[in-house]
Amino acid sequence: FAATSGLIIEVCSCTILPLFAGSWKKGAGFGPAIAFLFAGPGITLLSTPLTASILGTRFAVTKLILSIIMAIAIGLAMEFTFRESINPESREGFQRLPVTGKRKTYQSLLFFASLTLIMVAGTAPLELNNKLLFVGLFSVTTAILAKQYYEPDEISSWMHETYEFFKMIFPILLIGVFLSGVIKPLIPQSLIAIIAGQNTILANFAAALFGVIAYFPTLVEVPVAKMFMDLGMHEGPLMSYLLVDPGISLQTLLVVNTIIKPRKTMMYAFYMLIFGVAAGYIYGLFV
Repeated sequence: FAATSGLIIEVCSCTILPLFAGSWKKGAGFGPAIAFLFAGPGITLLSTPLTASILGTRFAVTKLILSIIMAIAIGLAMEFTFRESINPESREGFQRLPVTGKRKTYQSLLFFASLTLIMVAGTAPLELNNKLLFVGLFSVTTAILAKQYYEPDEISSWMHETYEFFKMIFPILLIGVFLSGVIKPLIPQSLIAIIAGQNTILANFAAALFGVIAYFPTLVEVPVAKMFMDLGMHEGPLMSYLLVDPGISLQTLLVVNTIIKPRKTMMYAFYMLIFGVAAGYIYGLFV
């Protein structure tokens, strides 16, 4: 399920961070949580038809399949690598939220559906006025449902945890966006296209590495990939870029580092690059 989560939520590599932190905190297995971290932004419902319309159906379907395989592979690899060090005590700073209220299933579903719709409306390609309208509507609905179905101490803990996540993620995210903005102009896109003009390991690695450094909002990576293709980039490196770019960025790694610590973060980035390069290279051999 974690490997296909992007098909039911529309998030980018930054928006997924509080969801990943929350699922990891609340007891999700390390492997599934990592698969969710990659698949959330990497396998979205809108990206596949957009990719098909710009880069072709074959390319889009192959990317979807490879993304699911990569999510599972990365999750299993991380679980296997850190199987001895993952335990409840390793989640430093995490507290269990008190669960004192007794709610029916449909009540919890309504609340979380409304909460999810805030995120969907906030990231949807809508005009600002419409976006504010829908975000405001779903925010009020969520507040009413929380007041109706949750105990005061649960709401208080929820607000406290929300603030803690904001305090942990937002400053690092700003630093990451700034660094990405500074580094990106220093890497000529035409140079990347020249380096990645053939399907070699180096070409795939260069394309994947560019995907890590250069952050683009959700779905923007697809027209960027089209530009690279027009500049002469081979489909193999292009696949490596599109597999890696949506799920990882410099600012994402900075925030993930605060959640799962440096060693696990470095291994996550390593597996992303290795599997992305391998998948792109193998795909490139058949086109």
